[in-house]
Amino acid sequence: MADASRDIVSANHHAVIDVQQVGVLTRRQVLRLALVCGFGNLVAACAATATQPTAQEQPRPPSTQAASAASSRPAAPSPVAAHTAAPAAHAAAPQAAAAAPTAELVTLAAEMARAAAQFLGSLDEAAHSTAAYAFGDSERLRWHWTTPAGFPRNGLPLRDMSQEQRTLALDLLRASVSQAGYQKALDIMSLQNDLGNDPELYYVTVFGNPGGAEPWGWRFEGHHLSRQFTVAGDRVAMTPFFLGSWPTVTNAGLRALGREEDAARELVHSLEDTKREMAIFQSRTLTRHLTQNQPYVSPLDPVGIPAGDLNDAQRALVIEIIQTYLGVLPASVATPMYDRIRGAGVENTRFGWAGSVEPRRPHYYRLEGPTFLLEFDNSRNGGTHIHSVWRDFTEDFGRHMV
Repeated sequence: MADASRDIVSANHHAVIDVQQVGVLTRRQVLRLALVCGFGNLVAACAATATQPTAQEQPRPPSTQAASAASSRPAAPSPVAAHTAAPAAHAAAPQAAAAAPTAELVTLAAEMARAAAQFLGSLDEAAHSTAAYAFGDSERLRWHWTTPAGFPRNGLPLRDMSQEQRTLALDLLRASVSQAGYQKALDIMSLQNDLGNDPELYYVTVFGNPGGAEPWGWRFEGHHLSRQFTVAGDRVAMTPFFLGSWPTVTNAGLRALGREEDAARELVHSLEDTKREMAIFQSRTLTRHLTQNQPYVSPLDPVGIPAGDLNDAQRALVIEIIQTYLGVLPASVATPMYDRIRGAGVENTRFGWAGSVEPRRPHYYRLEGPTFLLEFDNSRNGGTHIHSVWRDFTEDFGRHMV
């Protein structure tokens, strides 16, 4: 079971669609082209007879709607309360001495630093001032998932970048995540078209000096997508991360978080009698994820059923959910994270559900183990609006490294 479950992590890193094999563009592919190629170039791109690029080739970033970068850093006040010191590591998840970085992790850290330096090097003084912060700035711990109108972002948005700068920004994202994670980011960004939002309002913010002797990090964030990256030498942390989707399925059939939703529903439907009673801790949904945008979190009250009380098929669904989320991370980061979960005992992970068990009805679920918390809330808009977040009790924002 353990060896087979590990294969899911690797499989998720090869989930990008090869559009070279598609002769006719679907609406889903048109949305992606609009995001990656730029809306002004979409007609020309659709009319071209040249072979479509494969997922392995360099992305074409979105076209800009505003050529000039902001001349000064926005002074938007944070809706978040003042940050407190990081809480002590949870006693149930003791930290072993850090293992030597693998060759793959060393390569990842170097590629991220190279891509970040190239992006920063492409900026003029005003844009650099907007995008770059000191590593110790409190801005690094300030994050959110809502629209920039609801929570003003600091950093340089894609729409204020030149074509070259957008290419380099997306190169940095591609260098920092798995193939599946990059595709999921594009899917979430493309959903802004369905909402009438600007799909170029995703912000790049760099903290510290990439590749230097001191820790550094960066963030890619906008509506329903928040990816955090911290690097200290050859060590890399990538939590917390937030993935959202509204709508949960488009008219063209795009589902940005399909298995994340379906596998959990399959699990709760597979439970019978007392096991279902244990798993469903309340009949109404929670209406939101509990940890919100706190910089650090502690374990929540234990609810639901331990994976150790499930049968093999049901535990396999728990593992699938975990590894579907970890699949947005590079394998060199996802594998040790899953090893920590296994080391703490997958059987100690609890699955809890609140709300309706039927599709397109408001519901919430969470998985919580000794080392991590996954919250999935689909309470809004009649169960068609997902907020999900992965938290690590000891490694969020790289606090175990810096």
